[in-house]
Amino acid sequence: MTFANTSKYRQPPPSVDDISVWCGKDPALAALAAKAAYGPDATLAVAWCALGAKVDGRATDSHFWFEVFCLLSANETQTWALRPERRGFGNADGKLN
Repeated sequence: MTFANTSKYRQPPPSVDDISVWCGKDPALAALAAKAAYGPDATLAVAWCALGAKVDGRATDSHFWFEVFCLLSANETQTWALRPERRGFGNADGKLN
């Protein structure tokens, strides 16, 4: 039984200098685009992008998506903190329950 020579099909290991699709892009613009595309699920979608890039070994892309994730999650935290119903107030006039 003969086996095919698979050495010609092997891919070289990824180098540190791999070209990134997201290198040099603005994370704030990506955050806005994610919010426009995914609405309230934008943070989750971006988290999946970061995880996928990390698992694939694309360090530059995973760092980019992590920055976008941080921007979106910080924005959600600020929005959450400003809602009166989240602070123990029953309604918008600020009266306690």
